[in-house]
Amino acid sequence: MRLVLLGPPSAGKGTQASMLSTRFDLLHLATGDLLREAVANGSSLGKKAKKYMDTGALVPDAIVIGLLEGKMKSTQSQTGFVLDGFPRNLDQAKQLEEFTDIDLVLSIEVNPGLLLERATGRRVCRTCGAVYHLRFNPPKAPGVCDKDGGELYLRDDDNEEVVKKRLRTYEEQTKPIIQHYESTGKLKRIEGDGSIDEVQNRLLAAIVEQWPQLDGLAHGPIHKKAAAPASSRPAMQGPRPQAQAQGQRQQGGQQQGGGRRRKRHRGRHRGRYNGPGPRQQGNN
Repeated sequence: MRLVLLGPPSAGKGTQASMLSTRFDLLHLATGDLLREAVANGSSLGKKAKKYMDTGALVPDAIVIGLLEGKMKSTQSQTGFVLDGFPRNLDQAKQLEEFTDIDLVLSIEVNPGLLLERATGRRVCRTCGAVYHLRFNPPKAPGVCDKDGGELYLRDDDNEEVVKKRLRTYEEQTKPIIQHYESTGKLKRIEGDGSIDEVQNRLLAAIVEQWPQLDGLAHGPIHKKAAAPASSRPAMQGPRPQAQAQGQRQQGGQQQGGGRRRKRHRGRHRGRYNGPGPRQQGNN
């Protein structure tokens, strides 16, 4: 499952992408996180990116694309990925298509007035980084963090004028991307007004519309893997939730094939989507 999650600033892309990543065991790719990781690791691309980040300049597309491509190649065992807020312009979208296919693009659409209220009402703790909102998630005491008593402040990029500028930029840059993906039949528009759970349910409904066989996984409980030491962890703790149906169909063959066959069977399941999934259906 290869998803792109688009949406204007303060639309909740990061929160929603993280929840989709957990539910479907997808690699969550946010360019900001990738840049910080590359800088911390001291990689060649990270060193190049740092020169731009230190001066506040935008990191060139070539570096960002290189980090994305490298991350995808190093995690091929994943069942797929969800791109959080990338691509940001049409050139990035075309470069992305040179090394990976996109199955579905989910565009979260929110009234600009609500986006402005979400951003300007946000407050962040200077000490621990906890995030509050004056209307939707206020602290117990005004201006004070519930967790550690730290001071809450308004980030520079949540200033009203800055937010308005970011929204205008998003509208100008993203409209061609939306038109591009819509022309390929890969775009689904998602109403972004409402609670986190309401928006999440709309996203899940769009995914199930694309892949009906994921209905149980989309709305059922999230199955978490049991932690185990690396030295003692087996190749697989059992079939992934999305592989259970196929695993049941193959049970008879496993029992007859002996231990060696069962071991190879587990290996094939590791980190892959099994069953009649997105890759088999094609890019609808």
